[in-house]
Amino acid sequence: MQESLYKYQHPASKQSKLAEYIEEHQFLTNWKNIEQDGWRLPATKEPHYWCGVWKTVGCLNSESHQSLGYGKRVYVKQFQRSCYRGACRTCYQKWIGRESNKATRRINTYAELSGENPIHLLLSIPQRQHHIPIPILRKKMGVIIKDIKLKGALIIFHPFRFHSKERRFYYAPHFHLVGFGYPLGISDVFSNHGWFIKNLGTRNTVLRTISYLMSHCGVRKGNHTVTWVGRLSYSKLKVEKEPPSTHCPCCGEKFVEIYCNSYDPVIPPEKMYEGLVEELDWHEVNINYQY
Repeated sequence: MQESLYKYQHPASKQSKLAEYIEEHQFLTNWKNIEQDGWRLPATKEPHYWCGVWKTVGCLNSESHQSLGYGKRVYVKQFQRSCYRGACRTCYQKWIGRESNKATRRINTYAELSGENPIHLLLSIPQRQHHIPIPILRKKMGVIIKDIKLKGALIIFHPFRFHSKERRFYYAPHFHLVGFGYPLGISDVFSNHGWFIKNLGTRNTVLRTISYLMSHCGVRKGNHTVTWVGRLSYSKLKVEKEPPSTHCPCCGEKFVEIYCNSYDPVIPPEKMYEGLVEELDWHEVNINYQY
């Protein structure tokens, strides 16, 4: 029984390579300042006062856990609160992680149903069309997707490119697609629409691809970063949702905020952790708290 809980246990992790990439470019380039019609890069806005604050929730029903075969232990989840905004300087990593995981599940679901491998396409807009509003460019992209017979795809918009020699970002809108199909007539896209399209091949690591694309994508209030078309759209593909993280995976009870009244806590403070721990001296916090 306890082996089924291994997937719920997460030790503290070091700073991700994506975070290192973003922080390096924020310091050495115009990352924080570049803007076009409200579009910006991730991690440029101030956090809420509660972003990153550590909280501990869990389930104290140790007797129920014992009767279910988990031992007389409590279930603890220690985490940092997050607004999950791409623009937030504190929470952007959690935003990338959550959105990438959701997108990967959707793509993997279709891959399992169809037996196909996902491909990565890059659609670049010529400079003479850069003045066209993004909503119109999206409509034109939809026409191109139909022309090349793409079955369905995830779409991530990138408003900027990086000039490596000048060490700066500049406005050059383009779209990244991760989807399915066997694109036809790619060579005709430029003559018919003036756009450049490149097939970057099949993706063996979908999660890594999407995480990287989101690390420097366009962020704008009121706009979705990830959109779906064709057979991957919400109306055509149903994906099983992950179990709610607000309930105990052992007994199903809703988590409450808790604390350990001990001088030698089993879980170090300000460290991410989720899993079963010894009963010890855990108590429920006596406040009305929702997370």
